Amino acid sequence: MSTSARSRSRLRKHPSLSSDKYTYRYLYCTYCMFCTITILALQIQKCEALAKASLVRRIRSIIPPKFPFSLPWYEKGLEFSCTGCSKCCKVDGDVWLAPEEVTNIVNYLRNENDEDVTSIDTFRKKYVRAELSPEDGDPSQSWMCLKRNDGACTFLDPLGQCRIYDVRPVQCSTYPFWPSLLEDSEAWEEESVVPDDVAIENGTDDRHWSPEHGGCEGIGIGRIMDTVAELDEKDLKDVDLNILVQELQQEAIIVEREEILAKRKAAKRHWKRFPGQDIKMSTWYL
Repeated sequence: MSTSARSRSRLRKHPSLSSDKYTYRYLYCTYCMFCTITILALQIQKCEALAKASLVRRIRSIIPPKFPFSLPWYEKGLEFSCTGCSKCCKVDGDVWLAPEEVTNIVNYLRNENDEDVTSIDTFRKKYVRAELSPEDGDPSQSWMCLKRNDGACTFLDPLGQCRIYDVRPVQCSTYPFWPSLLEDSEAWEEESVVPDDVAIENGTDDRHWSPEHGGCEGIGIGRIMDTVAELDEKDLKDVDLNILVQELQQEAIIVEREEILAKRKAAKRHWKRFPGQDIKMSTWYL
């Protein structure tokens, strides 16, 4: 009797074995079909017109979080609005510029009539404290680390405004939507801080900003400072900031998923390009 015949004979004698075999096949085929549909759905997303299709969202929504092809936890957007506090410019950390960012900033400063900057060399002397050059030694492809003045970025002016805002680095323009802060909701919430004028209730995880630990007061309650700024001194005396926080939390500005993903992607690409592996693993991450 041939091997195949013996196999068929055993299957006829043991119905349970046959049942298990077909159950396995059914599950395997179902799994393959599901993966195929999911991959096709992701390809459909590349087309903006079809990216909003409810079918795509439904397919991905049934995949458990953190599994391949699952929806990001911030699918419905995140509450954020920059308060203009400039505290992110005062954190104990480094700002590294890619070669093209150096060129853009130098050109911008020239147009703004910065008399001390006439070339990359003069920019390096005035604003750069560290530099990483490529293996071929081409200085035009160097990454440069900005100096700090009195604990703040060298481009932060006395009024708390960025002097190069229109051409600010990717590291700055994508914050707080860095991959490290979007890893999960816990990381995002840990980055949130309460404005200095708002009291922190006992027993909560809230905190104020500090140079050592940083944080963003625009996460979740980004409209507070804008609203306070519109009040005159007389009105401000009659305002309970704690109540104001609670009210504004209910009206927070939502940043859409598309914008979040775009900034996260830009920050990740910027960080991966950085040539200093030891620095990336120790003191500089996005």
